[in-house]
Amino acid sequence: MGSWMTPDEDSPRPLAEQSAAAHGASPAHGLGVARHRTPLRARGRRVAVAAGALVIAAGAVAAATTGTTPVGPGPSGVAMPMSDGDGWSRVFSEDFDDTTTEGGFEAAYDDRFTVYHGFADTAGTGRYQASTLSAHDGMLDMHLRTTKAGTPLAGGVVPLVDGQWGGQTAGRYSIRMKSDEVDGYGVAVLLWSDENVWAHGEIDFPEGALGAPAWLNVHCLVDPAEKCIHHETDASLADWHTYTIEWTPSRMSFLVDDEVVGSTTQDIPVERMHLVVQTGSLEGLPPRDAAGSLLVDWMTIDVPADGETPRATLPSTEPSAD
Repeated sequence: MGSWMTPDEDSPRPLAEQSAAAHGASPAHGLGVARHRTPLRARGRRVAVAAGALVIAAGAVAAATTGTTPVGPGPSGVAMPMSDGDGWSRVFSEDFDDTTTEGGFEAAYDDRFTVYHGFADTAGTGRYQASTLSAHDGMLDMHLRTTKAGTPLAGGVVPLVDGQWGGQTAGRYSIRMKSDEVDGYGVAVLLWSDENVWAHGEIDFPEGALGAPAWLNVHCLVDPAEKCIHHETDASLADWHTYTIEWTPSRMSFLVDDEVVGSTTQDIPVERMHLVVQTGSLEGLPPRDAAGSLLVDWMTIDVPADGETPRATLPSTEPSAD
């Protein structure tokens, strides 16, 4: 495959597969296949749980806390935790202290992230470009807008553990983030198959239209086109929140600001999955003047410590034993 010319630049850029392959990615990662379904235009609260899925919190998904105001260190008011303990071992952390120009993120953070560029976003209307990314004021800035040529720009990054591409079979993934309200654009933080096989699983948390409520979506392993958990939380993407996916072989739990908003013992992936943060257009073309950012204060990845079998956090209404 050749290279793709960016809408705003005269020089070609390498395709995503070349960047990922440089860090050890399998060929499947670079195919340019959409990594998630279209983020939801959340209008009205809805909970949909497919038959057989188990969501624990007084019979439904518990409500998340909302509207946190910065009161401590860092741009979001909550510092990146140094370590989680409780059977987890930290293998990746990033608080974006190295400042870059817009479009300079990929070169400056090449040892820590693979960057998407050169292929269509999930909706098929936008293009992933490294030019959307920068780091400033201790944050990753994924700045979305439409080019003069009429192409909506999208941004995507994959954290590298020890500088190498590739996922895990269990882990604890946390991201502290907020977004502007940008009409026509959405975000998905997700776990996706290392082999790019949808039937291996897809976990989207948080997911949604920028500035709108955050959704939790767990796709069914038997039929990944169906969502076995589909829930709108009380957390707004417009506010600073910490979102956590806890993935163990027996349970997955999902937390907002350390409070469990959902937990399941079914449709748990068993294949290697990697974390992806991606923003892009929703269905249809965004308004030409729509522009704004997803801001990330910090990200962490933990894996089970040697000899440990950590448990995913249970909702307060759930008995202590699985």
